[in-house]
Amino acid sequence: MRKCLGLLTAGVLLLQTCSFANAQAPNALERAIGDAQPCRSLKTKVSSFGISVEVGVDKLDSVKIENLKLSVNGDAAEASARGTLACKTSDEALVKGGFSATAEVRLKVDLATCKTTDTSIEIVKTGGRFGDIVKGLETEISSALRRSLEKNLAKLCEK
Repeated sequence: MRKCLGLLTAGVLLLQTCSFANAQAPNALERAIGDAQPCRSLKTKVSSFGISVEVGVDKLDSVKIENLKLSVNGDAAEASARGTLACKTSDEALVKGGFSATAEVRLKVDLATCKTTDTSIEIVKTGGRFGDIVKGLETEISSALRRSLEKNLAKLCEK
């Protein structure tokens, strides 16, 4: 009985360790988005005390995919995902801050040609110090996400 309890305890500790490690590690999709550096081109102007300064919110802070649905019917594939992208200023920035944007993404792909036939990216929620400015950068953020999706789709098609 003692031996069984010891094995059970060891198993629970191992599962907790694995769960903790998995909770912090980004998945393949999150890594692919991070590798594309979607924040790199994001800049904004911030005014303080009558002085306007251009601030680059161009460092990736985090990526979290909340859900992903994939459907394949013959050569037609459809994917939808909801996730949050957070960007921040560099540590050396005069004005520090960041934003988060939760987006819903829908994508249709012809698997025979590897061509994207339809893409929809909608920012549904923002947060952070520069969260209000995100709506003004929605086109840039959507373009960066679209490029990341298309780049990674092209990698799949090369194999």
